[in-house]
Amino acid sequence: MAARLELSTMATDAETFGPTRERLVTSEIAEMIYAPYNHTDKFGRVSDWLAEDERDGRGNRGETREKRERRERKEERAKDKAAANGGAGVETVFNFVADVVEEESFSLVDNATTRGSGRRDGGGGGRGGGRWNQFGGRGRGRGMTEEFARDLGVGAERERNRQARIQSRKAAQWNTWAYNRQQQQVHYSASVDIRPDWEVVEQIHFPEIIKQSHVLEDAQPEDLASYGSVRWFDKSYDRVTPKTEVPLRRRTDEPPRNLTASDDPIIQKYSESGAGNVFTTDNVLAAIMCAARSNYSWDILIRKKDGKMFLDKRNDGNFDLLTVSETAQEAITDDPDDMNGVPQLSQEGTKVNRAFVEQSLNSEKDAVKVGEPVPFFNEVETDSVAYKYRKWNVDEKTQLVCRCEYNGVSESKGMDKGKALTTLVKALNEFDSKVTGIDWRLKIETQRGAVIANELKNNANKLAKWTAMAMLVDAELIKLGFVSRTHPRDPNLHVVLNTQTYKTKDFAQQINLKESSMWGSLKLFLETCRKFEDGNYLCVKDPSKATLRFYKYEEKASVF
Repeated sequence: MAARLELSTMATDAETFGPTRERLVTSEIAEMIYAPYNHTDKFGRVSDWLAEDERDGRGNRGETREKRERRERKEERAKDKAAANGGAGVETVFNFVADVVEEESFSLVDNATTRGSGRRDGGGGGRGGGRWNQFGGRGRGRGMTEEFARDLGVGAERERNRQARIQSRKAAQWNTWAYNRQQQQVHYSASVDIRPDWEVVEQIHFPEIIKQSHVLEDAQPEDLASYGSVRWFDKSYDRVTPKTEVPLRRRTDEPPRNLTASDDPIIQKYSESGAGNVFTTDNVLAAIMCAARSNYSWDILIRKKDGKMFLDKRNDGNFDLLTVSETAQEAITDDPDDMNGVPQLSQEGTKVNRAFVEQSLNSEKDAVKVGEPVPFFNEVETDSVAYKYRKWNVDEKTQLVCRCEYNGVSESKGMDKGKALTTLVKALNEFDSKVTGIDWRLKIETQRGAVIANELKNNANKLAKWTAMAMLVDAELIKLGFVSRTHPRDPNLHVVLNTQTYKTKDFAQQINLKESSMWGSLKLFLETCRKFEDGNYLCVKDPSKATLRFYKYEEKASVF
């Protein structure tokens, strides 16, 4: 008969795992190692394989009285917590309790290298060498610990330097953002007062203009007529330097002469003969082609009638005034009473430009006649200016007739020495080097590239319009005069510091002005205007937004 298998009685407990404590104490397994725990207990480490043996050769712990007292307090709290949770009250590896005192005494390791105290070891006063070391905490015997020594290698030093560079860049970005945020926002006024009864019929945003591109099928325009005469550029101004500066002679305060397309008798003749269906002047055309680079407000009149369109400036507007530091990073104030405000600088820049053109063109040498005398000039006026009336076929629907102008000729060098090169003469003016960023008197000779690059940043729109006008009239050269105030606080006295010469095509490439973008901007403008019915419209650049708005208005005597 086979032996019977009898199972012993298993003691269970509903609150804990394993046998009850009474069963554990009285049974044969009382001597077995067992650690009771609750369902809610959080496990710590099952086994610490990385812990170092802190016992000395005699089996005692090599610890100070402070560490021993801390360990005893920790053990007592662990027992109390285990008893409170229904456990056996025995200290085990599962009864992990955070030591608040130890947490408060913890401090981060300072990885920054500091100057040594003169000793190579970490020995110091106090029990166990517990002196305050360079890491912000209490020492742990003689010498630095192995874990601190790991942070002093070549790789650690390189990593600290990398982190320092990252923090430095973040700090610089924050400082720049905070500086720009604290800058006072300048709000410019509109070039014309918008009437409440004007209706907004259309608007064009600059991002849409920037994307435009159009290549003419016939890039060479048709020359319809030429009028006027121009003088030779004085070569002595090419040799002017800040050490040999030339005072700028002031002209009488006369308004700049720039007849509108509607008032030009020659354009009216071409309109009646049907030579084109869009009529304008080069300065208006350049403003449209370079509109995406403008910041200040400007406006253009649009007159549509019988399938023909006239693009004009307002006679009483500020369209003919040159802007100064329009695209500078630091905005110019719009205060009309400020000597360095937008209105005052525009008037000063316009007068300086006209005075430099008049002074730099040689009046002793015979002028070059381009064609018949200008019909809308009187006999007394002897300004150096020539007009070309040119026609472009922009697309199948647009035949553009434009009056283009240039104001001088220059003597060529090399193989064609003595040949007259059509030249557009203009002047840039410096009002305060602390505002503009570069002192022309110090940099114009040694760092010409830096000076012109700074001007391209501060006057991107003005230089682009001048270049566009030179390309429309087919001028071969652009002469830029650099005129500065004699004293930054005196806007009436100026001196010529230098003159630089550029080939038109090379300068257009330097400022990133493409003909396809110019004609693309114009085509978008004309396509927008074709949607309108016959009447009078006003295109206004918004003073605070990158937008062109088109208003419809009724023509009256006092409409503006």
